[in-house]
Amino acid sequence: MANVNLEHLAGRRVCSESGKTIGYLEEIIAEQDGDELVVTEFHVGIFAAFERLSASTVGTALLDVFGLRRREGLYRIPWDKLDISDPARPRLLCSDDELSGFEGADRRK
Repeated sequence: MANVNLEHLAGRRVCSESGKTIGYLEEIIAEQDGDELVVTEFHVGIFAAFERLSASTVGTALLDVFGLRRREGLYRIPWDKLDISDPARPRLLCSDDELSGFEGADRRK
Protein backbone atom coordinates (compact mmCIF):
# COMPACT_ATOMS: atom_id res chain seq x y z
CA MET A 1 0.00 0.00 0.00
CA ALA A 2 1.38 3.39 -0.97
CA ASN A 3 0.92 6.81 0.56
CA VAL A 4 0.25 9.67 -1.83
CA ASN A 5 -0.12 13.31 -0.84
CA LEU A 6 -3.60 14.31 -1.97
CA GLU A 7 -2.53 17.86 -2.75
CA HIS A 8 -0.40 16.39 -5.55
CA LEU A 9 -3.49 14.79 -7.13
CA ALA A 10 -6.20 17.43 -6.87
CA GLY A 11 -6.75 19.29 -10.12
CA ARG A 12 -4.67 16.88 -12.22
CA ARG A 13 -5.77 15.87 -15.70
CA VAL A 14 -6.89 12.22 -15.81
CA CYS A 15 -6.33 10.18 -18.96
CA SER A 16 -7.97 6.98 -20.13
CA GLU A 17 -5.99 3.89 -21.10
CA SER A 18 -6.06 5.13 -24.68
CA GLY A 19 -4.51 8.46 -23.63
CA LYS A 20 -7.68 10.55 -24.04
CA THR A 21 -8.29 13.19 -21.36
CA ILE A 22 -11.53 12.46 -19.50
CA GLY A 23 -11.40 15.44 -17.16
CA TYR A 24 -9.69 16.79 -14.09
CA LEU A 25 -9.63 15.20 -10.65
CA GLU A 26 -11.96 17.44 -8.67
CA GLU A 27 -12.78 15.46 -5.54
CA ILE A 28 -11.33 12.56 -3.58
CA ILE A 29 -13.74 10.56 -1.41
CA ALA A 30 -12.36 8.80 1.66
CA GLU A 31 -13.81 6.88 4.59
CA GLN A 32 -12.53 6.44 8.12
CA ASP A 33 -10.93 3.03 8.76
CA GLY A 34 -9.74 3.00 12.34
CA ASP A 35 -7.14 5.74 12.68
CA GLU A 36 -6.70 6.10 8.91
CA LEU A 37 -8.60 7.59 6.01
CA VAL A 38 -8.90 5.26 3.04
CA VAL A 39 -9.74 6.56 -0.45
CA THR A 40 -12.84 4.89 -1.87
CA GLU A 41 -13.39 6.80 -5.11
CA PHE A 42 -12.29 9.72 -7.25
CA HIS A 43 -14.64 12.25 -8.85
CA VAL A 44 -13.45 13.38 -12.26
CA GLY A 45 -14.96 15.66 -14.87
CA ILE A 46 -16.36 19.08 -15.45
CA PHE A 47 -19.40 18.58 -13.24
CA ALA A 48 -17.53 17.07 -10.30
CA ALA A 49 -16.69 20.57 -9.06
CA PHE A 50 -20.34 21.60 -9.35
CA GLU A 51 -21.35 18.49 -7.42
CA ARG A 52 -19.77 19.97 -4.30
CA LEU A 53 -22.01 23.03 -4.64
CA SER A 54 -25.11 20.84 -4.65
CA ALA A 55 -24.47 19.88 -1.01
CA SER A 56 -25.98 23.21 0.03
CA THR A 57 -29.41 24.66 -0.66
CA VAL A 58 -27.84 27.71 -2.32
CA GLY A 59 -25.58 25.48 -4.43
CA THR A 60 -28.51 23.35 -5.57
CA ALA A 61 -30.47 26.47 -6.54
CA LEU A 62 -27.53 27.81 -8.54
CA LEU A 63 -27.09 24.52 -10.38
CA ASP A 64 -30.81 24.43 -11.21
CA VAL A 65 -30.78 28.04 -12.48
CA PHE A 66 -27.95 27.29 -14.88
CA GLY A 67 -29.22 23.79 -15.74
CA LEU A 68 -26.06 22.18 -14.43
CA ARG A 69 -27.53 19.63 -12.03
CA ARG A 70 -26.96 16.63 -14.20
CA ARG A 71 -24.72 13.60 -14.13
CA GLU A 72 -23.17 13.55 -17.60
CA GLY A 73 -19.56 14.65 -17.48
CA LEU A 74 -19.12 13.42 -13.92
CA TYR A 75 -17.20 10.21 -13.36
CA ARG A 76 -17.14 8.44 -9.99
CA ILE A 77 -14.12 6.21 -10.39
CA PRO A 78 -13.49 3.45 -7.82
CA TRP A 79 -10.13 3.68 -6.05
CA ASP A 80 -8.79 0.55 -7.74
CA LYS A 81 -9.52 1.80 -11.27
CA LEU A 82 -7.18 4.81 -11.14
CA ASP A 83 -3.40 4.51 -11.28
CA ILE A 84 -1.94 7.21 -9.02
CA SER A 85 1.59 5.79 -8.84
CA ASP A 86 2.68 8.95 -10.67
CA PRO A 87 0.55 11.67 -9.02
CA ALA A 88 1.40 14.13 -11.80
CA ARG A 89 -0.20 11.81 -14.39
CA PRO A 90 -3.13 9.81 -12.98
CA ARG A 91 -4.62 7.39 -15.51
CA LEU A 92 -7.47 4.93 -15.71
CA LEU A 93 -6.82 1.24 -15.34
CA CYS A 94 -9.87 0.27 -17.36
CA SER A 95 -11.00 0.64 -20.95
CA ASP A 96 -12.92 3.62 -22.30
CA ASP A 97 -15.93 1.29 -22.61
CA GLU A 98 -15.94 0.68 -18.84
CA LEU A 99 -15.69 4.41 -18.17
CA SER A 100 -19.32 5.02 -19.14
CA GLY A 101 -20.32 2.71 -16.28
CA PHE A 102 -18.85 5.20 -13.81
CA GLU A 103 -20.67 8.19 -15.24
CA GLY A 104 -22.91 9.88 -12.72
CA ALA A 105 -23.75 6.79 -10.68
CA ASP A 106 -24.25 7.80 -7.07
CA ARG A 107 -22.40 5.21 -4.99
CA ARG A 108 -22.43 7.00 -1.66
CA LYS A 109 -23.96 5.21 1.28
